Amino acid sequence: MYVKLCNFGKYADGKSEPKKLQPDSDGSVDIYRKVRVYRIISLVLFVLCILLLIVVLVLLINLSGTQPCQVLEETNRSPPEQECSLNKCQEVYQQPLGETQHLCGDCGKGWSRFESTCYFLSQNRLSWQKSREECQRKGGNLAVITNQRVQMYLSRKGNLHYWIGLNRVGTNEWTWINNTALTVRYWEDDSSRGDCGILAANEPPEQSWRPSQCNLYLQYICQKI
Repeated sequence: MYVKLCNFGKYADGKSEPKKLQPDSDGSVDIYRKVRVYRIISLVLFVLCILLLIVVLVLLINLSGTQPCQVLEETNRSPPEQECSLNKCQEVYQQPLGETQHLCGDCGKGWSRFESTCYFLSQNRLSWQKSREECQRKGGNLAVITNQRVQMYLSRKGNLHYWIGLNRVGTNEWTWINNTALTVRYWEDDSSRGDCGILAANEPPEQSWRPSQCNLYLQYICQKI
């Protein structure tokens, strides 16, 4: 008699399959957590780098900006803030006094000081007579150029055509509006038609004056003491 024995062991019927390895779920979770932490740390470091870069840029802008003697023509400041020593400006900018006086002055908003005079270069355009009236309303008059230093300064500061206080209305001779003698001349050509003088700041300073019709609308330069 043949009897088949039931074997429930691991070698039953000789067909036992090897036990599959289960993944280590705890290890996978731990690795995921580490990756997540690393990502958060990387993001924090990136944000810190951006903030540090912004701080460095702000410091560079502040260090490369104007020195203690700020150009007062850009802002309306109260009298105590306007009390800036010209000697201090000269010491800071290391330039001749005539070149630094416009850096510290109390001329007012939009004006700049050169030597002992304040100058205003307009952005709006008027006729010669209206320009003079506007300068008078501001407490000055159209600019009178009596030396090469002023001529060079105004030529460098502007880049347009400006009315100046030069005319020959009612006479054939060019005269300044304050009756100052015309001791220096920077004409390109004074034989052209027109009885009012302009300074062409975009031309060489040695030859930048031109006659023009007085009713033309141009920018203008005012001056006051």
